[in-house]
Amino acid sequence: MVFIISCAFAGLLFDLTMGPWIGMFVSLVVLAFFSKWGEKLVLVFAKARYVGDDESLINQVKNFSCHLNISEVKIYWSNAFVNNVYYTDSYFGKPALVIGKNVYNQFSRNELNSLIYASLLKIKSGEAKNRTMVSLIFTILYSPVYILRALFKSYRMRRNLEIFFYPAFSLKTLMYENEKNVMNFDSEVGKMQGLKKDYMAALFKVSHMPSFNERTVGALVLAELAHTKNTTEDVLGNLLFKSVDINTRMKALSSN
Repeated sequence: MVFIISCAFAGLLFDLTMGPWIGMFVSLVVLAFFSKWGEKLVLVFAKARYVGDDESLINQVKNFSCHLNISEVKIYWSNAFVNNVYYTDSYFGKPALVIGKNVYNQFSRNELNSLIYASLLKIKSGEAKNRTMVSLIFTILYSPVYILRALFKSYRMRRNLEIFFYPAFSLKTLMYENEKNVMNFDSEVGKMQGLKKDYMAALFKVSHMPSFNERTVGALVLAELAHTKNTTEDVLGNLLFKSVDINTRMKALSSN
């Protein structure tokens, strides 16, 4: 899809016979850029700020990383997406965690630690890299919608254009919300001694916290980089984005 869009733009700017070659070159450049600096783009969309003022949190992440044989993970705050914890990585960059300020302030330390440990598991398995790449590719594919939306001052028209975002959200949900995979991952996190009950509590709390800035570009990028989604007032979104039921996850974790 990135290749097709690149070809289309190249065909408009250059001779049509050169379009596929130029499109292929642009696609490779985009993919190479995402592979190297993908996590930095996610941090930009999350409006993240580097954590340098909480030694206890920094040391905890280092301890978990050492336990999982992960070399280095950067930690950031987000004051824009405050009700969740996000993970991101790129194939040739450095992994990062983005901690929403509400989660940091309102959760117990063990509840926060459980989400951090779960995020590091996603990074260790390589899934964080794949999710980051897919999220950024979807952002490129839907860039015409962003541009069109920016051209209209009418709130109603901008809301109507947002319906074009729903295919992206729905496709990503189908890709990542496989119930069996989600349950297996929860079970893996639950094996960490002393964190299972806190992980259950953290997932439950996050799922009942409201989603902020959900109509921004950053929301599209970050949507699949968290362990559970926040609640939304978007009626159509509730119908389309069928994530694994949180009560089902709680029941499965309790039985393990």
